[in-house]
Amino acid sequence: METVTVLWGQEYIDHMENIKACSPETQRFKFYSGDIVADIYAKRRETHTHVYWSISHRTPRFENGKLFYSHKNSQGATYDKATKKLKIWFGTNINTFDDRLKRDILKFFNIDWYDTLGNHKELMNVSMLEKMIKGKITNHRNYIKAYLKTSPYKKMDVSVELFYKTFKDNYFSAKGSRKFLEYSTDINHALEMLESKTINHITHNLYEQAAMLDRRVNPKWSEKRMNEVHTEWTREIMGIKIKNLKQVEYHYPEISLPEGLSFINNNYELFEEGTTMKHCIYTNYQKSIENKNYFALRYDYQGVRATVGLRKADKINFEQMYSIGNTNVDDKHVQRVKDWLELPETQNWFDSLKENNSVSMAYLEPNLEWL
Repeated sequence: METVTVLWGQEYIDHMENIKACSPETQRFKFYSGDIVADIYAKRRETHTHVYWSISHRTPRFENGKLFYSHKNSQGATYDKATKKLKIWFGTNINTFDDRLKRDILKFFNIDWYDTLGNHKELMNVSMLEKMIKGKITNHRNYIKAYLKTSPYKKMDVSVELFYKTFKDNYFSAKGSRKFLEYSTDINHALEMLESKTINHITHNLYEQAAMLDRRVNPKWSEKRMNEVHTEWTREIMGIKIKNLKQVEYHYPEISLPEGLSFINNNYELFEEGTTMKHCIYTNYQKSIENKNYFALRYDYQGVRATVGLRKADKINFEQMYSIGNTNVDDKHVQRVKDWLELPETQNWFDSLKENNSVSMAYLEPNLEWL
C-alpha cells in the first residue's frame, strides 16, 4: 500500500489537473497568454519498505499541439525502513534543505525536541539525524555530544552544557565562532568568553592574528593584556607583510600637538595604523599623504583610540576621525581635534608645508572611506 501526502503546493497540482482537462485550443491560449507558469510543490510518499520526501519544480511546455509539464526534483530524501538509513539526494547537506521539508522529516519520526536546540540546529548531519530517528539521540545533551565526537574539538575536553548554553540563543553560532574555539588556550574559557558577549574589535582581530601566526589566545587575559598582545602581533604581522616595502619618511617640522595626538610619520607607521585600526588608510591614502595633500594622525587619549584624517585644499580641513573598524568617536574628542585645527598657529604650520609634486595627483581621491 502507498500513501502520498502533499506537504505544500496542492493548489498548483489542482491547477495543473484543471488545465490538463481543457481542450488543446484552450491550453494553447492559456500557455501563450502567460496564464500557466512554473510552480513548485513538495510530497511525502510512503510504501511498506520506504519513505520518500521530495521538492519538485514543474515547468509547462507546449509542443506538437499539446501541453505537458517537465519535472525536476531539487531536494529529496529516502528512508529505508529495514536498515533505518536515511539517504539525502544529490549529495546535499540536511541543513541546506527547505526548512519545511526538514521539519516534516522530524515530525514524521516524532522528534519534537528539535526546536529546543536554537542555533545548534545548524550542527545536525545525516549521521546525527539517523541516530535521532533510531532513538539514540533523544535530547540536547546527547545531540551536542554526538556533534563534538566528529567536530574539530573532538580531542578537547569540552563542557557539553557550556557548549550548548553558549550558542543556543546567542547572536553568533558555533560554526561562526570556530576561530575563538580553536585558537584559545582553553576551549571552555573561550566558551565562557563567548557566552558573556564581551568580545570587542580588538579581541576579534586578535583571534584573526592568532590564526595567521598559529598562536593561542588566553581568554582570561585582561583587556590591557589583550591590547598589548594585539600590538605585538600587529607589529610581527606587519613585519612579515612589509619585508620588501621601501620605507618613506614624511618629514614633518616640529609642531605643538594636544596630548594624545601624534602624526603618522612614515609608510611603515601608516601600514601599522591601518592594520591595527582595521581600516584602509594605507591602501587609500598613502600617496596623498606622501604628496602632503592629506595627513594622518594617531589619537590616543582618555582610553579612546582613533585615526584622524585631514585634507589640505585652500586651507587644512578636518575630514574624518574613526575608531577601530570605522566606528564612531564621541563628539567631544572630535571637537578637541577641530579646536586644535582652528588655531592660527596650526593653520600657519600647514600653510608652510610644501606639496610634494613628484607624486601623481591621480592618487587623490576625495572623501574615501577607510573601511
